Amino acid sequence: MTVIQKFLSPRYRILSHGLFWTIYMLYATLLYGSTRDDYWRGFMEVIATLPVKMLAVYFTLYYLIPRFLDPRKYPSLILMFLVSAILFGYADRLMMHTFYVPIYIPDYEYEKYPMTSLAKAIQRSSIVYLVVFAASAIKLIKRNYQTERFSQELGKEKLDAELKFLKGQIHPHFLFNTLNTLYALTLQNSPKSSEVVLKLSHLLDYMLYDCNVEMIPLRKEIQQMQNLIELEQFRYGNRLEVSFSVKGDVSTQQIPPLLMLPFVENAFKHGVSKEVEEAFISIDLTLKEQQLSLRVENSKAEEDNKPEAEYTKGIGLKNVSRRLDLLYGDQYELQVFDEEETFMIVLKIPLHNFEQVSDSKVIAKKTLAKSLNS
Repeated sequence: MTVIQKFLSPRYRILSHGLFWTIYMLYATLLYGSTRDDYWRGFMEVIATLPVKMLAVYFTLYYLIPRFLDPRKYPSLILMFLVSAILFGYADRLMMHTFYVPIYIPDYEYEKYPMTSLAKAIQRSSIVYLVVFAASAIKLIKRNYQTERFSQELGKEKLDAELKFLKGQIHPHFLFNTLNTLYALTLQNSPKSSEVVLKLSHLLDYMLYDCNVEMIPLRKEIQQMQNLIELEQFRYGNRLEVSFSVKGDVSTQQIPPLLMLPFVENAFKHGVSKEVEEAFISIDLTLKEQQLSLRVENSKAEEDNKPEAEYTKGIGLKNVSRRLDLLYGDQYELQVFDEEETFMIVLKIPLHNFEQVSDSKVIAKKTLAKSLNS
């Protein structure tokens, strides 16, 4: 917590108020004392009128501002302000004439400037309200700071909730398709069923436990991509050719969980699953100059050679696109190439921003604005 945050925190209210009045007394003493070349006299003038100034400040801060700082109540605020300003002006004169004037101005001309003088009351009111305006400015700055901070916290909570919701949708999506693969193998009494169960258990462990954090090692996501590929190859057999290449050092990098896996799953579900002849999927993962590039390309069935084919609208693909928006704002690039015989996506995300994504206020504001406008 910074010094300013501590000063504005309710926990340090007494300390901050004490600091404010100490600074005021020092400033006013120096001001009045330098005018008369008598700093003790200046100090006594400050002390004599301090109760009135404190009463005026706290009346404004804790009554006028909370009750009347609303456009619909501005007429009442102006009226209350004018009346209270004149009353505090008279009170300030009363304190001066009771504790200060008899000692330092014994020859004061009461007949010329009586206590009922409105002009003198307004003059003293202007002095009182210099302090009131300074305290009110601090109060409004503090109020604005707290409102903005609260808004940012709500925005971050909204983003976190939506990210968790999107990941929650992805989990059953993968599980459903993987169970379909296992079901097909058990119908065939395939000896590979036990191996599928083992790989499925790894996939479930990853989705249920490893994905409950903001960031995971990149190598874990790659391992699950390989698991998914092997599970799908059990299903499609020799009519499917899959190539998977990884270039660059993946040992120290981290990414948000389930970020790349849906693109691979999408290629199987909405592309290859409709092929009746030989099909292919090509996956290239490259890490270069603090950037991750993923290219996933798959063949298409002839019947899907039409605009906006079904696989461009899959739940997993839509969700991961939404997650990319929330996590990276405008700092990522996702390209979709829907050709006559192939479908390809190219994803580029910055590796050096991964740790900043989860708590960056700048990105949170951008993504929240995008979320509210979508």
